[in-house]
Amino acid sequence: MSAVYRFDELFPDEAEPGPAEVAVDGETTLTYRLKSKLSELKAAGYQIRWIEASEKELVTLFVEGGDDAIQLDPDPDCDRAWYGDFEIRASQKDLIWVYLEGEHEGLSAHIVS
Repeated sequence: MSAVYRFDELFPDEAEPGPAEVAVDGETTLTYRLKSKLSELKAAGYQIRWIEASEKELVTLFVEGGDDAIQLDPDPDCDRAWYGDFEIRASQKDLIWVYLEGEHEGLSAHIVS
């Protein structure tokens, strides 16, 4: 299965949450909010360079999305992980940070909480 196929499967164009993406209190899940932000940034034409997430958010993505939510790079010499088509890195910062180009000169970031 190619990464592009997995991205299309994980990040459909529609922005409506499915039943598994809405918490009991009516709030959307972190997975849904991240997918929505990535879709929004992609649709705006920005180039997403990487994602950084704290340990808490990484665990939440695994709990919500299952073991396949984050994939290790298939190259054994490469120490990277992927969330769909995007590299995801562990961070000491709180929340999820999406780093991109094209919004301002140089890199900019959007936060997903």
